[in-house]
Amino acid sequence: MARFALVVKLKIKPGSSETFISLIKENQRASLTNEKGCQNFIVMKNLEEEDTFHFYEEYDDLEAFKVHQNSDHFKKYYDVAKDLMVERVWHRSEVLD
Repeated sequence: MARFALVVKLKIKPGSSETFISLIKENQRASLTNEKGCQNFIVMKNLEEEDTFHFYEEYDDLEAFKVHQNSDHFKKYYDVAKDLMVERVWHRSEVLD
């Protein structure tokens, strides 16, 4: 089965960057530490669009991504982060070797 990747562009409410960065960094750390199927989780802050972030997440497969979405640390992150989001665009991808 092919590796699964998610590329996300996320715009958050003005003035909430500090809170959001704390939340996403904890989610990133927990994902890389606790999820066997999470192979990569890169968080980037856009230098050209204020309050905009990008993520690149790579998992062994789609099932590993589903495990991530059902993890306690993701639910904790999303419970707060969803109220900070203005726009979220996902690109679900298959990693080509």
